[in-house]
Amino acid sequence: MNSLNDHSALKHPVTRLTEALTILEQRGWFAGRGADKQKRFASIARLKHYDAGEAVYLMGDVPTGIFGLVTGSLDCSFPRSDGEDYVMHRAGAGFWVGDLALLSEKPRLISIYAAEPTTLVQLPIQELSNLVREDPSLYADFYQLTYENFEHTFRIVTNLSMQSAKKRVADKLLFELNAWPQDEGWLVISQPDLARMTAISLPTLQRVIRRFAEDGLIVKAYGRIKVADPDGLLAICQQDGA
Repeated sequence: MNSLNDHSALKHPVTRLTEALTILEQRGWFAGRGADKQKRFASIARLKHYDAGEAVYLMGDVPTGIFGLVTGSLDCSFPRSDGEDYVMHRAGAGFWVGDLALLSEKPRLISIYAAEPTTLVQLPIQELSNLVREDPSLYADFYQLTYENFEHTFRIVTNLSMQSAKKRVADKLLFELNAWPQDEGWLVISQPDLARMTAISLPTLQRVIRRFAEDGLIVKAYGRIKVADPDGLLAICQQDGA
């Protein structure tokens, strides 16, 4: 069994909604809602399971609610003009998505795929709309979620503006690390995936990763990368020049 599967096996499947909500209460947007709001959202929540590569929703879809990531990981992607999907971000547990389409009542702007076997909690659109209609103050909670997700988007754009390959890779690893706070520094991202996310050729990415590993900044494994020295990566990002 390869190391990626070994790692995945450590995460036991979440089969009960109560367990899923308990996980979400510990991290991310849901953790900051307060007990009363958490209880109201929990009353409409549904547990969803997705296989690796399965679409949660696609760009242009009519919104069906918002989704919170319990276990596994999600790829957030946007179609390029050449027809290929650009994966902007690989999200870890505690990530919520779908808020923008909910607030705007417009079709989905991005596509979301399960990057591995993944468990989500869905707050369905109709039930969620009823809650907000009964208590309009809940809009503030979803605007906060939108703010957080826009902050992620700006970080992604800023990363792509970095001309130095090693700075771009170091910055991306730190950004993704923030999405995986409970996994002891492990990111479920292969080198080909990381090359696509940073818009760097695979040979260049491999050279950078090899150097980072030699310097003790990261640990390489099959389909995964461990950030061993976040401060060292941050120092690279802050260096002058290339």
